[in-house]
Amino acid sequence: MDNKRNEGRKQWSRNHPNVAATPSMKRRMVDHDYHGRGIYMITLCVEKRIPRLGALCGPDCCHSQPWVSLSSLGKRVEAEWLGIPRYYPQIKVLALTVMPDHLHGILFVTDSLPVHLGKVINGFKAGCNRAAREMGHPVPLWETGYTDGILRGKGQLDRWKAYLSDNPRRLWVKRQHHDFFTVSHHLTIAGTTVAAMGNHQLLQHPSILQVYCSRRLNDEEIALEGDKLLAQGAVLVSPAVSRGEKAIINRALEAGVPVILISDNGFSEMAKPGGKLFDACAAGKLLLISKNEHHNDYLPLTQERCHDMNALARAIARQP
Repeated sequence: MDNKRNEGRKQWSRNHPNVAATPSMKRRMVDHDYHGRGIYMITLCVEKRIPRLGALCGPDCCHSQPWVSLSSLGKRVEAEWLGIPRYYPQIKVLALTVMPDHLHGILFVTDSLPVHLGKVINGFKAGCNRAAREMGHPVPLWETGYTDGILRGKGQLDRWKAYLSDNPRRLWVKRQHHDFFTVSHHLTIAGTTVAAMGNHQLLQHPSILQVYCSRRLNDEEIALEGDKLLAQGAVLVSPAVSRGEKAIINRALEAGVPVILISDNGFSEMAKPGGKLFDACAAGKLLLISKNEHHNDYLPLTQERCHDMNALARAIARQP
């Protein structure tokens, strides 16, 4: 087995020359072993976000949902990704979605890798660049670096797979409601500059109520508080930190009640809300707000940060 693995790595090097250390190979999370067993969701973006990998197509007689028609280069990129296990048999490809200007892929490292996962991604990038040159496309194909998510919890893999398969539909909806999915970095609320995404008009609603629940509330008390808030026809605002706040905001979203949600993290250039938040945003029923810059690192939610977000929620609830 070791001989086969070594031969695979040699073949990868022959097929992907000039693979060198870049920022994408740096350790992505402090104290995480990127040689070891794990499941990762990788996101790569095309240089300057030019849609060179395909075109988004709407529903038609053969497709009930939006889909991506891959270009010739996009098909080569797809084949390159699916071919990673030929060179690194410790890796299984669990899912892949190629979009016009980026891709999402899920990799399962089943056994210890001889190299950092970043070098595997660099090898994939080099293979794509080689294909692009052969087809007369400019290189580099990809932006520097990549984004990774590390599988941590139960059910997360299923959510990742659902996210990947739903990506064409989400892009289609986003294009139909461009204003709601555009990040504004200089919105001023109660004298505070924030970043925001969603329907800014929710801030002008005549009735905005803060959702604030003590952690000591039991399920019955949370349900009663939710009944009272949802019955008033108001926009609800909250960071949704406590169990009760999360439960009430989820009820509001399911009922189509407009929500202003305050986030501890900012918004990246590719940011778009997930799950039920995405559909609420498309319907104009959501505004996401954050005072902070976007960060990939995990930062513990301190009491001070919770107080800060709740103070902003109180200020928003007092807006005319």
